[in-house]
Amino acid sequence: MPSNKSVSDAPIVQFTNCRILRSHQLQREDLWVREGKILNPEKLFFDEKGSADIQLDCKDSIIAPGFIDVQINGGFGVDFSLATDDFKSGIDLVSQKILSHGVTSFCPTLVTSPPPVYHQGPIWKDHSSARRRKGHTRSIASAPLRQVPSRTCLPPTGPWTVSG
Repeated sequence: MPSNKSVSDAPIVQFTNCRILRSHQLQREDLWVREGKILNPEKLFFDEKGSADIQLDCKDSIIAPGFIDVQINGGFGVDFSLATDDFKSGIDLVSQKILSHGVTSFCPTLVTSPPPVYHQGPIWKDHSSARRRKGHTRSIASAPLRQVPSRTCLPPTGPWTVSG
């Protein structure tokens, strides 16, 4: 039975044989999607009298939306905490390679960097992995430099500590 076209002309996709995270557990369920939005199957069947136009077998895979955002110090051989004149190529490399891990956007952080790097305030273009945004930012929205030395991944003393 084709879907109810009075609601939408878009096809209804049914993902079968998949695992979905619900209530902190992976559950085996089907997932119904139309125009990129998850559908309530009860409303689809009983209110719309609809069914799937396309069925895709997930073969027991986990299915999840791609809304993963991360704050990272680097990746794929790129270290954002190193002072270089070529931040852009590192950002571009990470933004392309991180896609295969389901990450849609990331915030490069310099939180563990010494002050000369941390306070450079480089202008980085905002990157969504899909390259939807083209804005600029000057702020690195990470934790501020600590007023007293503490045990971290950096030595307990050095130019990155600020005397009170």
